Amino acid sequence: MNNSSLLTVGIIGCVFVILNVIFLAIIIFTQRKMAAVQGWSSAMGTVLASYLERRSSSDGSTNYPVVQYSYQVGGQSYQGAKIAPGMEVGGTGAGKVVNRYPQGAQVMVFYDPNNPSDAVLEKKAPAQWLMWLLLVIFDVMLCGMAVAFGFAF
Repeated sequence: MNNSSLLTVGIIGCVFVILNVIFLAIIIFTQRKMAAVQGWSSAMGTVLASYLERRSSSDGSTNYPVVQYSYQVGGQSYQGAKIAPGMEVGGTGAGKVVNRYPQGAQVMVFYDPNNPSDAVLEKKAPAQWLMWLLLVIFDVMLCGMAVAFGFAF
């Protein structure tokens, strides 16, 4: 294997390792947030608005659910828009989320008792399996590169 190929394989390997670390950090952060949310207090709230928002990116556009709600804790009014802990997820399931929370509906809001302005409507993070799948794919690719690299020498 010449130096150019070796450098290319090394760079690709480093990129996979960095992406692997990023995905693992996101998974750990989301799981910690989900664990914390399990102990949060709850209050009844009202859905103020519920709609799909189309967002464009370099690879097309995707629908994201937007649910705005109000709730009270200790006589203080709050408003929130976070649906679940973790990253915001859009796509094919966005319409189902919006349908679960129609405008004017009464909903259970889970809030951080130490910071009542931090609230969610759902205790589970969506698409956590996708992050694990991506992590496994990157790990398999890294292993494949290591085996291919080993056979090259």
